[in-house]
Amino acid sequence: MITYQDIIKNEEINALIARGNQVLKTMGFTEHSKVHAAIVAQRAAEILTSLGCSEREVELAKIAGFMHDIGNSINRYDHAQSGALLAYQILKEMDMPMEDRLTIITAIGNHDEKTGTAIDPVSAA
Repeated sequence: MITYQDIIKNEEINALIARGNQVLKTMGFTEHSKVHAAIVAQRAAEILTSLGCSEREVELAKIAGFMHDIGNSINRYDHAQSGALLAYQILKEMDMPMEDRLTIITAIGNHDEKTGTAIDPVSAA
């Protein structure tokens, strides 16, 4: 079972977060480094824990929260959709079960309020 700890140690994910932060810094955005990703992951976990969601939903929310901005490494425009596609491939290569992958990519792909919406508890968090 792939865990949040596996994700935060993944070189590819961390490289995408770092590049995305660099892209956004150049564009004048605030910090979007691993610190930002970890804060989002923790807050998503706190929300779902307080609502009594399952441990696995909490874990998937943490993973989605940490990975939510990896699409910024490509471009800020449509970064949620780009990030979902990147996440799908990475998680597939990590041999994450399909249902977990789908939950995470749906959350990532819908995290931008301009183009997405809450689909389930993980994407809502």
